[in-house]
Amino acid sequence: MIRSLQFSLALVIILLAACRGTVQQDERPTITVSILPQKYLTERIAGDNFRINVLVPPGASAETYEPTPRQMQNTANSVLYFKIGFMEFERTLLRNIQAQNTNLRFVNASEGIDLIAADIVDHGDHVHLFGVDPHTWITVTGVKIQVRNMLKAIIDADPDNKEQYLANYNIFKEELDLLHAELKDQFSDVKRRTFIIYHPALGYFARDYGLTQISIEHEGKNPTAAGMRQIIDIAREEGLKDVFIQMEFELDNALAIARELGGEVIEINPLSENWTDGIKEISEKLLMVLNKD
Repeated sequence: MIRSLQFSLALVIILLAACRGTVQQDERPTITVSILPQKYLTERIAGDNFRINVLVPPGASAETYEPTPRQMQNTANSVLYFKIGFMEFERTLLRNIQAQNTNLRFVNASEGIDLIAADIVDHGDHVHLFGVDPHTWITVTGVKIQVRNMLKAIIDADPDNKEQYLANYNIFKEELDLLHAELKDQFSDVKRRTFIIYHPALGYFARDYGLTQISIEHEGKNPTAAGMRQIIDIAREEGLKDVFIQMEFELDNALAIARELGGEVIEINPLSENWTDGIKEISEKLLMVLNKD
């Protein structure tokens, strides 16, 4: 009985070892991206020819996230890094990663987009731009430029599969053109054109469809009491009640304003992994609010 048990245990160990030996490591080259929507965009062009490493995990703020040492190592081992281009953590990351891997190519996916300045201070004889609105992926026109930049870099990295990448790009571009036309039509005759949002994430979207966002947060800081009162006064003049917020931000100030106006807080997810579904969901929620009586 004991010998039989020992034999069975030995057989199990051998089988487990054999199974481990058959596990194949992912030998595909790696592309690193900053945020989840970029993973979707990259895969629409590259298919499954590359492994995609995403730095900002679900639920984390892309404005303040600090990558882990493991993520830094995965990034250093990548062949391409697609950056949004204007996020604070990207600036720090670039300095550290470039020292570890001089062969890693950094691509600014937002290159060519007509950028929105985050804060402008006019000193009379000159103007200071304290930053750029980094949310260039939260609109169809911005993404069309981003995927074009991605396409060129992916072909440069893997020219043997150029035709496949071009075909994928053309299919996706047609989808984007149709979506943009649909959104232009939907937002052309909304009852009001202004909305309130906690963090100013929809600037590019608002510009494309003739909307205006009123942000509760200012320069990354919570509003003062006077700032809150000003927002409430503007909202009442415009007939606004509801407040949009991203899942990564605290609700307190958004709830306070929504209660004062008799509205509700509506959550959006600009960092949805499925970019197309995410944009459609944001659009549907905006249309619902903008068309309210």
